[in-house]
Amino acid sequence: MMAFAPFESVPKLLVGVSGGADSMALAVLAHDWCQARGGQVIAVTVDHGLRKAAADEARWVAAELARYEIEHITKVWQGAKPTGAVQEKARQARYQIFNDLMQEIGVFHLLVAHHASDQRETIAMRRDRGTTPLGQAGMSARRFLRHGRLLRPLLGIAKADLVATLLARQQPWIEDPSNRDEKFERVRVRNALADDASADVDLKRDAATRHNLERSIGRLLADAVTLHANGIAILNADVLLAADADRDAAIHTLGQVVRTVRGASYMPARDKLAGALDRLRTDNTARISLGGCVLHGRKGGICVYREFGRMAKDPIALDTESLPLSGVVKFDNRFEWQADDAGFGAQSGLWIGPLGLCDVFHTKSFRTALREIAPFIGNLPRAALASMPALYDKEGLLSVGGLEVSELSDVLSAAGCERPLGRGQIASGGSWQFAPQVPLWESGFKSSPKPDNLLA
Repeated sequence: MMAFAPFESVPKLLVGVSGGADSMALAVLAHDWCQARGGQVIAVTVDHGLRKAAADEARWVAAELARYEIEHITKVWQGAKPTGAVQEKARQARYQIFNDLMQEIGVFHLLVAHHASDQRETIAMRRDRGTTPLGQAGMSARRFLRHGRLLRPLLGIAKADLVATLLARQQPWIEDPSNRDEKFERVRVRNALADDASADVDLKRDAATRHNLERSIGRLLADAVTLHANGIAILNADVLLAADADRDAAIHTLGQVVRTVRGASYMPARDKLAGALDRLRTDNTARISLGGCVLHGRKGGICVYREFGRMAKDPIALDTESLPLSGVVKFDNRFEWQADDAGFGAQSGLWIGPLGLCDVFHTKSFRTALREIAPFIGNLPRAALASMPALYDKEGLLSVGGLEVSELSDVLSAAGCERPLGRGQIASGGSWQFAPQVPLWESGFKSSPKPDNLLA
């Protein structure tokens, strides 16, 4: 655990526990570590609603962990369930649930139970797909979620050791039948590796390559990318497209930007990113649709913004009943809007949608005033402005993400849309934050003091 330091003086850890041997071992070991430091473990089990036994298993986990006085929370994956790529979509939902819970209960560290065999399988799967050196080095023992750190302290530990730990403590566990179902890729890879003990999977071989590549990506992001509070990025074409720039680093840099601006979990395919870079090199005014974004070559650089035509246009209606307890509403996986504490309950008819739905946005006077009062935003492509998030009431705009409320008020006034007397006294425009699922960059990939752990 100390490879992941620093922790709080009294550490508080959230541990994902399915009831399998790996996660049960992690829960009791993490509990021991926290107890020695006066801290606390909170276990969370996600019931995905995909198996009838899942609810009973969650109750079993809660009862078993109660023997150690470990607090337990069960979360249920709500909504319609996928018909394809079930494990991948369940994993995404699980981490979103973890992430939201971390914010809700104020825990910064999430532990999950991936171990050495999981790492071996991951590397084999990624090599079969022809992934880049970043993926071929395997899972990172540390990465960042929206609201905290995800830690994998068992990544260098053999599964047999985890099972032996539970047997020594006379602690039972659950066997998930999906771990034997060969309709899932990981199970097929696991069985293939078990049948061929000499299979070529070296946990350390690609770590140095990934470390060097990430160092180049980090430099390129710092030198070439400006990410603004309105969720739009400007790329320095002279730096990103330089003849001597590392091609792999440039491809990943563009991919990181597109992923972040879109609010996606993954970058677009490598060949599409490479093709976009090649086209921009030959045409510095190209407009390219890629990964739900537009790459727009302009005099001031390459503007990367959310593609308005690929956004959901249905307004998000707000009222005191539908608003989450946190008062935070997510928009297009990119922005969060925070309600004001005072006066919101008295305001009705509020809704959130892209700026492109606003009638006044399409007037020449509005855009002229925007260029004069907020020049950076006003001089962006019109299509880029259309994708910015906005809060509306029945009379029009209240706020726009990335634009100061005072600036918006001045723009509306200059455009002849001054707010009626008294308007705005009941509720202000709340506050906006650009909050993509994945940050533009994370800390570098490196070896921890335990050689088999790779940190990112």
